Amino acid sequence: MKNPAQMFCTRSAHRTLRKTLTVGVLLASGMVQAAALEEVIVTAQKREQNLQDVGVSVTAFTGKQIDEFGFTNSVDIVAQTPNLSFGTPTGEGNNASLTLRGVGLSDFNDNNEGPVAVYVDEVYISALSGVTFQLFDLARVEVLRGPQGTLYGRNTTGGLVHFVSERPTEENEGYVQLTGGENSQFEVEGAISGSLTDIMQGRLSFAHNEHDGYVHNRGPGNNDANNTDNNAGRLQLAIQPTDTIDVLLNGHASKNDAHMGAWQHESTYSPDGGITSLALPADLDVYGTCPGCDAFGYVDDDGDPWAGAYDRDGKLIIENKGGSIHLDWEVSDMTFTSITAYEQFKRTYEEDTDASPSRIVHNTYDSKIDQFTQEFRLTGTVDRLQWLTGLYFYDHKVDGGFEIDASGIDYIIGDANYEQKTESWSAFGQAEYELAPSWTLIGGLRYTEEKRKLDYLSLELNGLLPPDQNTMYDYDNTIDHNNVTGKVELDWHASEDTLLYGAISAGNKSAGFNTGLLDDTGVFGNTLRADVDYDGEELTSYEIGVKADIFGGTSRINAAAFYYDYSDFQAFAFVNLNQVIFNTDASISGMELEFVSHPIEGLDIMLGAAYLNAEANDIPLNDGSGITRDRDMTLSPEYSLNGLFRYQWPVFTGSLAVQTDFTYQDETYFDIQNQPVSRQGSYDVWNARVSYTGADDKWSVAAWVNNIFEEEYRAYTFDVTNLFGFNQVTYGRPRWAGVTVNYNW
Repeated sequence: MKNPAQMFCTRSAHRTLRKTLTVGVLLASGMVQAAALEEVIVTAQKREQNLQDVGVSVTAFTGKQIDEFGFTNSVDIVAQTPNLSFGTPTGEGNNASLTLRGVGLSDFNDNNEGPVAVYVDEVYISALSGVTFQLFDLARVEVLRGPQGTLYGRNTTGGLVHFVSERPTEENEGYVQLTGGENSQFEVEGAISGSLTDIMQGRLSFAHNEHDGYVHNRGPGNNDANNTDNNAGRLQLAIQPTDTIDVLLNGHASKNDAHMGAWQHESTYSPDGGITSLALPADLDVYGTCPGCDAFGYVDDDGDPWAGAYDRDGKLIIENKGGSIHLDWEVSDMTFTSITAYEQFKRTYEEDTDASPSRIVHNTYDSKIDQFTQEFRLTGTVDRLQWLTGLYFYDHKVDGGFEIDASGIDYIIGDANYEQKTESWSAFGQAEYELAPSWTLIGGLRYTEEKRKLDYLSLELNGLLPPDQNTMYDYDNTIDHNNVTGKVELDWHASEDTLLYGAISAGNKSAGFNTGLLDDTGVFGNTLRADVDYDGEELTSYEIGVKADIFGGTSRINAAAFYYDYSDFQAFAFVNLNQVIFNTDASISGMELEFVSHPIEGLDIMLGAAYLNAEANDIPLNDGSGITRDRDMTLSPEYSLNGLFRYQWPVFTGSLAVQTDFTYQDETYFDIQNQPVSRQGSYDVWNARVSYTGADDKWSVAAWVNNIFEEEYRAYTFDVTNLFGFNQVTYGRPRWAGVTVNYNW
């Protein structure tokens, strides 16, 4: 196990500057009287509660904090959320892999769903392509750790992330925010809200973000990669037809049209027959092509992680449109809630898979996902009992397909198309009973039935098989799956400002199908029928935690420790050009700590720390020997840290603020095999921001720099050593500076 002190042994120059920034902020603050922290309201238990009264490990960001951190994308919150990690299996802006406390899934196929559920305004987002989106006009974000198998249920083995929009207001209000930055960035967002009639209020929100690609293409392609052209809008209408009925209508749409799919190329080799993948030394000619080159004679040796030679301008288009009707009806001492929602996601993605100037392998993916959800809830209070019960229905359809074109090297053109349909319903209930003035017992159950059907067909189109025998795989099957999840929790309010809790909770992720390039012809591979479908995974969590306001309410400390018994974990492996999910067992333990303080007027401190030990059992070697070994789970660093220091003081008629925030991550792997080429060592990223806010908070201007020290770190890798002799690598963003201007009314 790594000595915790080693986490701070990074470059001395960085360390010196960080100390200077931190000490400077503290000294500049002076001796000013402290102020109590504001109460944070969350809806983790599907009702409004003080964060400190909820026996769940929750990280919450207010809309103001989102602006102060400079979060512009849904995955930006990862940097300041202990034990939450993020990977980009198909590049920036594409299908995302969220991992919470070691629970995640790296599969990028469109028919799959992650075990860390994402909700937007109480609506579940099933599509992996819908997890990454632009943030604008938000009230708050809540991250709930641990299985949420009772109140949320669907695919929340690891937890969930809930984005909550600002709602329509009776008073007329609005804002406009403009940002300009490096790489010709231009971003504008805003909202206007107010009463339309005596019983109706409306809110229109919009956002546009564009910038040039920051990965330079020195190859025959036309465009630099990793640009953005994103547009989004949301219209909400709040209606109160009677004193007891509230209706919220929500319609929204977004589109991102960009050039992506540009991997960094790393030449690799295996010295032991395919078991281990290593970076290829520059003077070693393993494949008989040239020293340091892959199997096709190419090497990217410019040393620049944000440049490459690509012959294809990868296209990424992601579209979303949807709407919901949210009804609350107060009936006697009860409240009836209905949430009806429809979402559609479309994705087209092209990539230069070989990451070279030659036409070798080009992958193309297309999908259309339609989902309908209906939730009914009934809540009430009787004496010392608070209760909730409900029904949930989920209808999901994926029309997906992809093409692996290796005709440039006289290999396959694998064309696959599939349709997957899922129908699921569940009944759930939870009760909270006050045993005594300081003791509360909470219990809940959820029963779920699900039916999932797959029709799959893959063809070989390059003539390697006779035209009448070019079917590589023809598959049609149905999975029926049911499960029971729930929780038991005991809360003890040791004092007015201190909550201690202990909970046992269970979560489940649905059984499913592998939809990679399946083949039983022997041309590409040999996929067994028994390997296409995989079982649902089950996780039982044992957790204790404490939440306390300390130092007279000027500071807050929340901590939790947990152990997970993980059965039938859906592990993901990338074999040749095919991705495969298989079941195995795993065990996870860890803890996280969050500290928030307002020790003196104007000074805000936020610190987070996490420890994680996540291990998957019986992972088979890549050589087909049948030998297994235990491996670290992907995107699961042993240690991680995050924090913010912010100081604000009066200047002229307004206020000036300076802040720095950081994130540190221990080493982690992107491949369940724990290959050396899939490892990212420990790294840290620092940001800085200076802002001035005018009188009455009507306007503000901020200058900011992200990744001050231009840390070079891998955001994801795909190892194709055994097939082509290289590793696909994508890096986090380089240093990025800009200015943001905001006006409110």
